[in-house]
Amino acid sequence: MAKTFNINPSQLKLTHLAWNDPHVKNLLAYGPSRSGKSAILTSIIVNRAIAYPGTKHAIFRKTLRSCHSHLFHGTFPEVMDMLYPTWQRDLVSRIAKADNVVEFHNGSKIFFEGLDPTRIDKVLGAQYATAWINECNEIDDYEIVQQLASRMADTAQFVNNGKPVFHEDGSPVMSRSLMLFDCNPDLKSDWEHRTFIDNVHPTSGKPFSEKAKPKWKSLFLPAQENAGNLEESYLEDLAERYDGSPNMESRFLIGQWRDDNPNALFRKSMFKYKEVNKDFLVRIVIGVDPAGSSGNNSDYTGIVVVGQGWDNHAYVLEDASIRGTPEKWAAEVSKMYDKWDADLIVAEKNYGGEMVEHTIRTHRRNIPVKMVTATRGKIIRAEPVQMLYLKGQVFHTDSHKDLEAQMCDYKPETKKSPDRMDALVWALTELMKLSGKVSGQVKLVSRGGMPGLG
Repeated sequence: MAKTFNINPSQLKLTHLAWNDPHVKNLLAYGPSRSGKSAILTSIIVNRAIAYPGTKHAIFRKTLRSCHSHLFHGTFPEVMDMLYPTWQRDLVSRIAKADNVVEFHNGSKIFFEGLDPTRIDKVLGAQYATAWINECNEIDDYEIVQQLASRMADTAQFVNNGKPVFHEDGSPVMSRSLMLFDCNPDLKSDWEHRTFIDNVHPTSGKPFSEKAKPKWKSLFLPAQENAGNLEESYLEDLAERYDGSPNMESRFLIGQWRDDNPNALFRKSMFKYKEVNKDFLVRIVIGVDPAGSSGNNSDYTGIVVVGQGWDNHAYVLEDASIRGTPEKWAAEVSKMYDKWDADLIVAEKNYGGEMVEHTIRTHRRNIPVKMVTATRGKIIRAEPVQMLYLKGQVFHTDSHKDLEAQMCDYKPETKKSPDRMDALVWALTELMKLSGKVSGQVKLVSRGGMPGLG
């Protein structure tokens, strides 16, 4: 049975702002997870592409990879199937998967792009009628937003049912530029809170002029209103997932901004992003932090994949953490081992002892597993990893939202186990040899024929 799109009151209000507010140029939808932000923004940008023939529109995310996987192959076709079941025949003339472009019969195009440094020049080479930055608080540099705003110059006449629309005075109704944003609220110091909520320039701190304020509008979308589009137990499961993690609960369950955590070991400013090909990596390690139980209320089993590049930097490749039985998470570990052609699995044995290794080997008899024991506190174990981040030696190949939120959330009194962070710490500790003394030169064995680094 095909899914239907049940629009809720807040989504209707957001749509009204986008289409009918004559002043708004920047529109933010914020709220907790699964509150319908991406679905309604997809609807808005698609309908603008239909209404203004021959115009260019763009959907952005932090990296091209995440935009491609989460939006081009995820949210966009899912929402289109609900809104326009025959869209691939009636609305779209071409889906260029190689270029991440959807072309409409009326000549309009929607581009899917990343805002990482390697892509920004291409992005700024075009002009757009609409630009949507998905998960906008992943963009740390507000200058990128300003640069993109300078490209909002594409325009065309409004067409309704195939007929051009005119004002009463006979002048054509033209499109106006619109930048769309969405996020799960995080820190009050983030640029999107400074601009949309505080109405101040995030770099200078100067208040917006009275003339500028109407151009910035925001709307909170509560998840409860979107319950008709969710699985029956989703919100309850989400509450259980973040119970004991107040910062993650605030962001993903409640959807509210918070003050910086002064005691956090990791901060958003430490996260640097860079895409990397697997051939560039000389060693890949998977860290595993098994959950102490496997019930519905159990912790997640942390499963994080990291790799060391030819540049001796570490790359966080994937967060595959999962909740489930030992058989389920062991199967996921085996899957990651094959997907990344990993060299080693490092697993904590404090919970389950030798059974942890046995469980992993049931899915792959000869899989290389190194068991480690936590003899020091989490903060002490994580401090060498923190130093790697501070020195700029760790890059994330994508925005690993749950992992990064947990890293910034954790402090000694946190009740919830930092499963993802623990898995990351174990993996990076092994990969970068943080727990042992290494002297002399280390020769790196080639994966793709490049010479080793001394």
